[in-house]
Amino acid sequence: METKWVKKLTLPVLAMLFIYYASRSEDPAARNLVNTMSEQTSQEQIVYSSEEYYAVYALHESDNLVKTYVKKGEESNPIQAIFEILTTKSNQLPVGTTSLVSPTATLNDYHLENGVLTLNVSPEFLDYTADEEQDLLSSLVWTYTELVDVDKVKFEIDGEPVSNLNGTLPVSRGLDRSMGINLELDTTNFDETQLVTLYFVTDDSKDGLLVPVTRLIPASTDPVTYAVSALIQGPVNQNYVSVFDQETTLLSDPVISDGLVSLNFSSELYYDSQQTKVSSTMLKQLVMTLTELDDIEMVSVSINGNIKVMDEVDHSIAVPTSRFDFESLIEAQ
Repeated sequence: METKWVKKLTLPVLAMLFIYYASRSEDPAARNLVNTMSEQTSQEQIVYSSEEYYAVYALHESDNLVKTYVKKGEESNPIQAIFEILTTKSNQLPVGTTSLVSPTATLNDYHLENGVLTLNVSPEFLDYTADEEQDLLSSLVWTYTELVDVDKVKFEIDGEPVSNLNGTLPVSRGLDRSMGINLELDTTNFDETQLVTLYFVTDDSKDGLLVPVTRLIPASTDPVTYAVSALIQGPVNQNYVSVFDQETTLLSDPVISDGLVSLNFSSELYYDSQQTKVSSTMLKQLVMTLTELDDIEMVSVSINGNIKVMDEVDHSIAVPTSRFDFESLIEAQ
């Protein structure tokens, strides 16, 4: 639970240190980057603060769970409000998405202690098939763990603890993000494995929704290199896409230091024929994917060693970027 707060506190400090040392550098490229960053902060953007939104994982018409944002009302209880969005107020979800939770289910009460959220729900909550359980519970767990104080979710039916709900998934100890979402397997050996969650998109338009996909991979595999390679190769499911050019390569091994991973890509990463811009969706895929890993908080990108590269909304890709940079400010549609 403390990790989420530590990231929020340290990321601005790390960014300021980056600017400080780059500004004192004799390297003209580094100093030019600082000037560009200063210009970026003065540009006006129409944005909504994420404090005005709930992040909700809902079922997309492509039959995958996607990350959506629902505007908050005047309610003061986010746990109750989220449950209502997934039940009686599911019409607030974006077009093309829906909730798997029965609209007749009610939240009797809840208990939150030491990061564990216990939801006491009515028996109508069990109105789903065993085949739907993984997605339904992933939707709830990933949505509630977006809240700063929630790390794990447990369930009760009319006040009674349960070991199973409507399927075989054990829930007595609670569920967290390690349960995965939109599960895929990339190994046949289940003894020594690790989880990596990749972020694809429903389509390559600016309105494309993020599709988190959890893969089970061998424990011996480097998760950073695997994740980058998987984003470049694209999904195995045709219901979502990756905006990376499949000819893109890493020119050197990822460098990880104090929560920052630095990546140097080939020129195929460029978004335009003039080789001046990259896709902001690509950067979002990369940052959201890598910051799901425990030891990574920010991502810095260069192309052929060039740090003077922007995405199409004029964000410098060399500036250390966190998932909070994407989630603290949501561009108005």
